[in-house]
Amino acid sequence: MSTLFSEYPENDLWRELLQFAYEANIKRFFKRHGIAGDDDTLNCIVGSFLQANEYYKAAKDADLQIAPLLLYYGSTNLLYGMTNLLNGKIVKINNHGMKSIISDKGSFIADTEIRFLSPNDGGVHVISRALGFNTNLTNYGDWKLREFLDSIAEINSDYMECYNTRTGRIAMLDVFNTPDGKIEKIYFKAENRDEIHEMLNDVEDFNKSYLHVQILKDPITNKECFILRHKLNGKSISELSYSGQPYLKAAHIKNGQSITIPTVLNMYISLFALSSLCRYYPEHWSPFVLKDTTGEKLLIEKFLFYARRMIPNLVLNKILGENVNYISNKYEEINTVKHVGEHQVQEMVERKIRDYFDRQDILSHSEKQI
Repeated sequence: MSTLFSEYPENDLWRELLQFAYEANIKRFFKRHGIAGDDDTLNCIVGSFLQANEYYKAAKDADLQIAPLLLYYGSTNLLYGMTNLLNGKIVKINNHGMKSIISDKGSFIADTEIRFLSPNDGGVHVISRALGFNTNLTNYGDWKLREFLDSIAEINSDYMECYNTRTGRIAMLDVFNTPDGKIEKIYFKAENRDEIHEMLNDVEDFNKSYLHVQILKDPITNKECFILRHKLNGKSISELSYSGQPYLKAAHIKNGQSITIPTVLNMYISLFALSSLCRYYPEHWSPFVLKDTTGEKLLIEKFLFYARRMIPNLVLNKILGENVNYISNKYEEINTVKHVGEHQVQEMVERKIRDYFDRQDILSHSEKQI
């Protein structure tokens, strides 16, 4: 992970992305990756990044009436530029690769349905493959917008509050380093314990990563929690939220199949659904923006904020092949002082005492020999 100091992370992030609005930098990228590229490809990439930046700047100051539309077009340009950059050629896209269906039964904007189309040349599939996600989404039937929002950690608590659900597809982890090793805790309430436990079974590779889940009462908070301990060779399967807190994401079960969609695609697909409402269904969208009484508007606004901040960062990570983290705290001396637990202190004291008496025995034995 690369950590960069910035007082204005969003601005500095776009400065990094806009290096690919210059032909010389694109040619250097192509050379490092053994890509030929041609002039049309260069022009396409430059235009995609420049247009994406303009859309994002406009979305930042736009009213909710059109902000999702601007962010969707901006993200489409950005992800398309990334796709052509990584492939070294212009990848043809014939349509969005998805279709929005307005539900007359639901009372929430998130009841909007999404149907995936054109697995070969639909935009969402072309972009997915560039991101390394090669799943054919048309095999999983119709979705609701709320299913994608449910898989975004940054709005998890707001999601459950808005739609009055006791659990979702996200489990936030509290990590503790103990004398017995690292443990991860998931706090729960009595009424949703079984639901969370069941949800953990849907986390991909959960049983390969963790030992059998324990349930204990935290002596500090007096709350019940699941205790997760990694197996000796179990790989880490958690992801990091925008705040840096790790979390587990459960798969969705669609058409009898399990599928876990990457965060950047959850956000992109959600933007498509919201932008469709803005553009093609103003009779539904405008009353929601002006008269919403459910609190869903606050959730959507929060989602748009994180989408605007995170999608460009995730794109930059993919291009550079590493995670880039912008922080606002300045350089500090590295602290190498080791903090030890109570049991470790006790062992150290006992070891010192044993060493002392061992030395005394050696001195006493030597004196007797003299």
